Amino acid sequence: MDAPPPAIISLAMLHTWFGISPDAMIAVNQEGAIVLANAQAGRMFGYEDAMLLGLTLEALLPEPLRHAHRMHRHDFMATPRVRPMGIGYELMGVRRGGESFPVEIGLSPIATEIGAVAIASVRDISETRRVRQALARARRDNFLAQIGRLALESPDYELAIRRIPELVAAALEVQAVAIFSTDWHGNALRVRAATGLHGQATQAIVSIFGQTDLIRGAFGTGGRHAVTADTLRDGELGGILAKLAGVGFHDVAMVPLFGRYEPLGVLVALDSKAAGFDHDRLSFLQSVANLLAAAVQRSRSEEQLAHAQRLDAIGQLTGGVAHDFNNLLTVISGNLQLLEAGLADRPELLEISDGALRAVDRGSDLTRRLLAFARRQSLQPRAVVPKPLLEELGHMLRRTLGEAIAIEIACEADVPDVYADANELDTALVNLALNARDAMPRGGRLHIAVRETVVEDASNGWKLPPGRYVAFDISDTGTGMAPEVLAHALEPFFTTKDAGKGSGLGLSMVYGFVTQSGGSLSIDSRLGYGTHIELLLPVASVPGATAVGAKPPRDELPEKCATILVVEDETDVRTVAVRLLGAFGYQVIPAGSAREALDLLTGNPGVDLLFSDVMLGSGMNGVELAHEARRLRPGLAVLLTSGYRGRQGGAEGPTTPFELLRKPYRREQLVEAVRRVLDDA
Repeated sequence: MDAPPPAIISLAMLHTWFGISPDAMIAVNQEGAIVLANAQAGRMFGYEDAMLLGLTLEALLPEPLRHAHRMHRHDFMATPRVRPMGIGYELMGVRRGGESFPVEIGLSPIATEIGAVAIASVRDISETRRVRQALARARRDNFLAQIGRLALESPDYELAIRRIPELVAAALEVQAVAIFSTDWHGNALRVRAATGLHGQATQAIVSIFGQTDLIRGAFGTGGRHAVTADTLRDGELGGILAKLAGVGFHDVAMVPLFGRYEPLGVLVALDSKAAGFDHDRLSFLQSVANLLAAAVQRSRSEEQLAHAQRLDAIGQLTGGVAHDFNNLLTVISGNLQLLEAGLADRPELLEISDGALRAVDRGSDLTRRLLAFARRQSLQPRAVVPKPLLEELGHMLRRTLGEAIAIEIACEADVPDVYADANELDTALVNLALNARDAMPRGGRLHIAVRETVVEDASNGWKLPPGRYVAFDISDTGTGMAPEVLAHALEPFFTTKDAGKGSGLGLSMVYGFVTQSGGSLSIDSRLGYGTHIELLLPVASVPGATAVGAKPPRDELPEKCATILVVEDETDVRTVAVRLLGAFGYQVIPAGSAREALDLLTGNPGVDLLFSDVMLGSGMNGVELAHEARRLRPGLAVLLTSGYRGRQGGAEGPTTPFELLRKPYRREQLVEAVRRVLDDA
């Protein structure tokens, strides 16, 4: 049976009904023209009643919404249905003066003598929306307070970070929230914490937002403070939306996490509904991002401080052990050399002695590496031109690393000279190249580049004073390091290589050299993606400066046999020094302390040279003794010796006026240093 035709209601009856309605009432024909409106509608939109008649309904909407609304109106008139107030859709109206305001509309189709019309009940919900927004803000502020306490006050950083995505999702009523953080140098994005992600969705989100370059591109060169679905839809990254839709997400908002000088990550909110993120919701996300950035920065600072303290403690222990070990090596080496003097006719014993001396040299090299890590080795910094250094390094590496490894050397033409010890810099680069080779057993690519960089501010990620630096970038395509390995990479004796294939001192030696040279070092590595190491060393203030060359060794003794005052608190070391110098015909006066040395110097005006250890136990050290001796005897020749040039000795720095002989020393090195100092006195 066919449904009865709808009852026809006259426009006059509608006019009466409109007159008693508290809401704004508008009747629209099938062409969209307003055929009836009450006084409330006129007041709401700023028109006299009669002025509304004949206008299209779209004239009461803001320009950007008119086309879409026209489509909705056609659909409604084609299949009319009642849409009561309260469950109708919300949109924006526009007053005659151009002011936009939010409205809620209920729709009803009615048959009249002029045909079907749509009756629209319109309600201005500006105040309702303000109240609703105020309540939503209060609710979000409550969540923000909880997040702030977690981020800034929680003693358990990991637990706090895991809890924050849940609070953000609840505050915004979205399906999923994820925090992506970078490594220390902003080179990779990894999921730090997340909620609402499961299975395939997790993999998809990680693959999308883990692409650092892609995310940087989304924020653009202008540095957007937020990226939404609308931003992506209007740009070149619409593919991100398609991928998100593939795992059930139709809305997204991204807010960057910024530290003071570097990107720290990104906060991502995802929803299955395309509701959009308005200004208030984005502001909430940005506030959370600021709190997260502060928390991440705090955590990193604590990690870096703990790491630095651990390395410093290891360095102090290592430096002390190396100093004592060098004294032992000096005694062993000196006595072996004294024995050799009486073994000229016993070649088989000389061979044994030579083997022992070679072992001493290996021990000396080991302590040199330890001291390099402890930042207490003796350096001879000067202005070094990077380009020829790298060219020579490239030739050497191509000969030694094999054809399976492609070596790329790049040096910008205008790179300034670097202020460093040339030999130690070369050794450091070779060490890094050898590590790269070991990480690429099947071959790969080693890239070494040099450029100038400027540190602008004192509070920078490099922890360096502002100024110009030369950056050495060393990257490989090797196996890379897991996070737990990377955390210990700079510690001495830490190695993942097979037994006998590495001492674990390579990277720690490089770290010590760079730090002692006034620079800094960073490592970024991921399993399967290789390793990138960056060294920053200061620019030389005087380009082209060169070290003064040592005078060639001489075999003959000086015409006048000099008198040498030997000061050493270690009895065995002092005895060896006295015997070695005595064997060359020098007159030697031993002293076990600085005070004893000054007394002997005062009582022996014929002393020509003071030969003192830098570390003399308690009381005056070797440098202080040398200055006091020079005060008593101006022009006195001074030669210092030490297992290291450390802070305790005070013998470091370019202003020190005394030559230093590093322990353990061969007798030829000792005598040549004595002759050189006597000649220069």
